[in-house]
Amino acid sequence: MQAGTLAKRYATALVELATEQDVLDAVGDDLAAFLEVYTITPGLAALLTTPTVALKDQRAAVETYLSQAAPAPLTGNFLRLLVAKRRMSQIGEVVAAYRADVDRRRGRVVVNVQTAMPLTKVHIKRLETVMSEVTGSQAAVEVEEKPDLLGGLVVRIGSVMWDYSIRGRLHRLKAHMTG
Repeated sequence: MQAGTLAKRYATALVELATEQDVLDAVGDDLAAFLEVYTITPGLAALLTTPTVALKDQRAAVETYLSQAAPAPLTGNFLRLLVAKRRMSQIGEVVAAYRADVDRRRGRVVVNVQTAMPLTKVHIKRLETVMSEVTGSQAAVEVEEKPDLLGGLVVRIGSVMWDYSIRGRLHRLKAHMTG
């Protein structure tokens, strides 16, 4: 089984439990907070993912975090499960799958937009309106600045991408000219 598939299964199960317990947003916030700590704390990822580290040491690290952060009980149990199953290396994928599942269930779609220059709030609002019409769902636009695009936009919704950047046009022109 691929890591992504496993992460989606864990996330789906967690979303269903969080929905039953009416703590969907709390668990999402808790997971995001844990992922941030996991990412920025030197050595924590290595401690929680290295197979040669004793399981009791990994559990102790998670328990220390849980005692300080005081997340929802479901989140705590889930993090303990990931440690017990030695799946903590997939926490980033699980959190992303959790967010995507929650968005899908709520009828939202995340639209990733890359631009060469910053967009104004008016431009972002207009993009959200247009993307909501295109997708038939409530669109949330995430903007990323990429100066190497030279100009224009690259819009990504899930696995579908529209490249309206100058860099993309130049690459297509080059490919057309070289045959």
